[in-house]
Amino acid sequence: MLKTLGKVFTGLAAGAMLMAGAVAPAAAQVEPQAINFRTPFDCGQVWNANTRTNHNPQNAVDFQRSGAQGKNVRSSAPGKVTTVRDLGNTSYGKYIVVTHSGGWQTLYAHLSAFNTSVGRSVSTGTIIGKVGNSGGSSGPHLHYEQKLNGSVRRVVLNGLAIKYFGNTTVTSSTGC
Repeated sequence: MLKTLGKVFTGLAAGAMLMAGAVAPAAAQVEPQAINFRTPFDCGQVWNANTRTNHNPQNAVDFQRSGAQGKNVRSSAPGKVTTVRDLGNTSYGKYIVVTHSGGWQTLYAHLSAFNTSVGRSVSTGTIIGKVGNSGGSSGPHLHYEQKLNGSVRRVVLNGLAIKYFGNTTVTSSTGC
């Protein structure tokens, strides 16, 4: 009887988490991470994390919000800046790549400005750029990718998986 009640309460708790918008990582779809990637924005900012099947690459996330233009973009984890590049009006536009331990990288694209340089060591929360509308963007937002050994993976921030495919509201706790 107690085992049955325990299973019922576990099921109810999982259902309540899903209804509240919490997203649990799916074991078959989310890469185990040795790094605790953090939300790449200032503490307390609320962003919409958008994912869609026609996104390129598909596992990337677009972070959007009202007044996004010029907001700080922060490194999601400690690492070394390996790319700072401006592709002009095409593709990623202004973008940055930070290389982390264990074969992980993060990419931050469509920036309006850079606040870093190649070779710089960064900590979690270091300001590396500003949100913009560069490249092939159709409005101010941050295009964000997490890569493992060069392959784009589904994004996990603060230990929680971003919902695929749809929208997830994320409140940054970086630097709080």
